Amino acid sequence: MSRNRQIEVGALRGLFQRMGPHLKAHRRKLILGFLAMIGVALAEIMRPWPIKVVFDGLLVPQENPDAVTGWLLSVFGNGNVLLGAMAATILGIALLSGAMGFAQAYLIAAVGQKVVAAIRLDLYRHIHRLSHSFHDTTSSGDIITRLTGDVRMMRDLLIDAVVFFAARILVIVLTIGVMLWMDWRLTLVALTILPALWFITRYFGKRIKGAARKQRRKEGKIAVVMTEGISAFNVVKGFARESYEEARFAKQNNSSAEAGVVTTRLAANMDRVTQVLLALGTAVVIWFGVTQVRAGAISPGDLLVFTAYLSSLYKPIRKMASMTARVAKATASGERLLEIFDLEPDIAEHPDAKPIQNPIHGWILFDEVSFSYAGTKDAVLDRVELELHPGEVTALVGPSGAGKSTLARLLMRFYDPTEGAVRIDGQDIRNVTLDSLRGNIAIVLQDSVLFGTSVRDNIAYGRLDATGEEIVAAAEAAEADAFIRNLPDGYETVLGERGETLSGGQRQRIAIARAILRDAPILILDEPLTGLDPATAKGLLGGLRRAAAGRTTLLVAHDELTLSLADHVIRVDQGGLSHVVKSKQSLSA
Repeated sequence: MSRNRQIEVGALRGLFQRMGPHLKAHRRKLILGFLAMIGVALAEIMRPWPIKVVFDGLLVPQENPDAVTGWLLSVFGNGNVLLGAMAATILGIALLSGAMGFAQAYLIAAVGQKVVAAIRLDLYRHIHRLSHSFHDTTSSGDIITRLTGDVRMMRDLLIDAVVFFAARILVIVLTIGVMLWMDWRLTLVALTILPALWFITRYFGKRIKGAARKQRRKEGKIAVVMTEGISAFNVVKGFARESYEEARFAKQNNSSAEAGVVTTRLAANMDRVTQVLLALGTAVVIWFGVTQVRAGAISPGDLLVFTAYLSSLYKPIRKMASMTARVAKATASGERLLEIFDLEPDIAEHPDAKPIQNPIHGWILFDEVSFSYAGTKDAVLDRVELELHPGEVTALVGPSGAGKSTLARLLMRFYDPTEGAVRIDGQDIRNVTLDSLRGNIAIVLQDSVLFGTSVRDNIAYGRLDATGEEIVAAAEAAEADAFIRNLPDGYETVLGERGETLSGGQRQRIAIARAILRDAPILILDEPLTGLDPATAKGLLGGLRRAAAGRTTLLVAHDELTLSLADHVIRVDQGGLSHVVKSKQSLSA
């Protein structure tokens, strides 16, 4: 077996190993679907025989008919009774085939939809388990393409292809068996095209898979450009760059279309060559069949039935060749999914991790912490020693890139230190479960993300089991209740994507209310007032003070207004703590 072939087989095996458990959950429907498939195959095998009986028993009576035709003639005679019986048989076979076909299609489609939904959920869950390093380097547009289009293609591979090939192989095996029983010589003639057909399918299948993989990558790039252009709508408008963005999108769109044309052309070429081969096989069988009839070896009815079986043989073979193109495309999509599924989070719980010891007092120590981001040589933090005291607000100031927000990310364990440890009440946070750690931390960011749901749900995101009264109390503490009640539907008002229907100050108030509702012993405020006008920022101070009251708070800030919240101000510079500012007034010293 060639190396490329081994890689292809390995990829398919990996896909089925990863996705197979989703099929097991629906084994009952799959079994019923396969039984219905057998019913369809048997109906296909029986379909030509009533016509043979009519042909050899009524239209061109044979002196020595076959056993089945002879028995039917003895029972029904050679008149209208036999004709009516055969007409009824044809109708009965059609009804059986239709009923079994409907059952198969419905059961398989139902399983397919549920399996696709389960894989999409599994992938979405896995993406959320991956570390920040993955999200830092992977575009959201490409992730969305994999969650939608690539996952949808898994139905073609896991359900449609398996059932399709199983059904066609069953029909082919039964058909070849009956054909061999009827005339082995004609059957061998009919099968002479199979080696050439196998070669064509392999030849085009590899090229279609490569073209499909390239097309999916280009579709991912389309999603990236589209996501960036839509999310940065205000920037695009502000710089009057509509034409530029349209040109960017058109370039990627045309590139994807060209890749799609290549894939379609290869599939069409394979289909055309397959049709020519099957037509050649049919022509040769007809030529030899007529020769056999003239020699008296078979009856005209035998040739008629054999030709019908030849169609039943070649039709699924042709469809299998066409299905190979779909399988190649689906395999390319499946490999893109495995690229994500095979990733392991950089931040993983220790096997012996235990929930953090409660109640948390909030004593936090950055113990000789050093850190550098992946792919960079320079350390962002170098042997930092920092202590945060329970119930106090410690502010970090310094130039951009000095490592202030990095310290906050290390505390939430979005990353792990390359050296040293972060401790809460003496516990190394690498030895506690992630849920228990982050469940004790509330955050308010500079660009607070709100969801396209109701105001109530956005606040309750801090604690999902909060009562309505608790949500309102948190909003009041954040001084958000008044403007919320003035919204069209109050707390039930559905916000636009990322909360764009609200002003910056209103979004921050909801974010502060969310943090207050969380009621966590540790609070992180990462430049919560940056970008707001002075009046709005000053109006948010009361809510921030209430959010920080009684909590160990890590505050990242630049402006003096925000620093008025701090009990201690520490300057971070050049990867370390250069000095501690004893008083807020001496900050500029």
